[in-house]
Amino acid sequence: MIWSIPALQDATIYEMDPYRNTGLDQILELRKQGDSTTSDLKESRILIKFDLDTLSSVLTSNSISINDVTASLKLFTVQESALPKSYSIQAKLVADEWENGSGYLTYPAGLITQTAVTDGATWNAVAGTGSLNWVDTSTVSAEYEYATTSGGGTWYTASLASQTFSFKTADAVSINVTDAVTSLYNGDFSNNGFLVSFNYNDITASLYPTTTIQFYSSETTTVYEPQLFIEWAGTQTYSIGSLTASTYEDSPIIYTRNFKGEYPVNTKNRILIATRDKYPRRTFGQNSDFSTIKALPANTYYQIRDAHNDQIIIPYSSGTKVNSNTSGAYFDFYSTMMYAERYYKFELKVEFDGITSYFSSNDFIFKITN
Repeated sequence: MIWSIPALQDATIYEMDPYRNTGLDQILELRKQGDSTTSDLKESRILIKFDLDTLSSVLTSNSISINDVTASLKLFTVQESALPKSYSIQAKLVADEWENGSGYLTYPAGLITQTAVTDGATWNAVAGTGSLNWVDTSTVSAEYEYATTSGGGTWYTASLASQTFSFKTADAVSINVTDAVTSLYNGDFSNNGFLVSFNYNDITASLYPTTTIQFYSSETTTVYEPQLFIEWAGTQTYSIGSLTASTYEDSPIIYTRNFKGEYPVNTKNRILIATRDKYPRRTFGQNSDFSTIKALPANTYYQIRDAHNDQIIIPYSSGTKVNSNTSGAYFDFYSTMMYAERYYKFELKVEFDGITSYFSSNDFIFKITN
């Protein structure tokens, strides 16, 4: 099963504009910018924080521990330019508490000066004018790592996670931050969020003077806000009793049982499904052969798409295995990563003996409500 947490706050900090806060901007940006004739190269980094207060209750209600889950930091791309063939994006736990602020990248226009009043995190400081700088030599210890120059965030060295991209691979950012989230849950580190950046050594000024990737921020008016996905397999149920397992040769038809068609946002929901033969063999009896329910194979999985743009919201994985009992099959899903007054659809992947089939239908479309 997959449960998600939207970003609580986020901002981009810029080395070239070290007194600017972007806490209310709709865009987050990773940038490496410099002069192709010199070694001077400036970058931007992303600060992003998620509220983990409800994680404990979700784990308890599903009878799992923090060691049973995997966590992924997901960012959705707006646009990108001048990327090298291979590069990595890193996520590290921020060591200092910071404030979101109310600034924008383009307002006010021009370079923000040191004398300007700024609220919220900047390249130099954790909360703008008059706040502490990121690098404070009086607090240096072995557990911290600092930027090579003053500013740019402070993070824990033991929390590094990364995702590598290469030519013609998917560009969706989904960084495995399981170890970091486990450490936060266990209280090993304070939850000050993540610092996201390029691996500095992947991009050089002589080759890529204006490398940029832009992502949607938590202030976006779209459905692409940053998310922290928590996934677990849980306890799978496959007890079909007297039901006969469906086979590929049955040309099975999968349909819903007591399908509501509408589910509230931010809730745990259940969808009941069943299967029957497309062309059942004739038998003598009082009931129609078309009403005979069969069991789906043990390795059946679901995924959920946005019905408007076809984006996969919950992908096939070990955490989306379908359960079966003597009445048919079912799966549970959280609607935390979905939006009210929007339509979604589920799809099924069924692994028969040696053959994998996929099932989709307009009857599988549902609406999320407030």
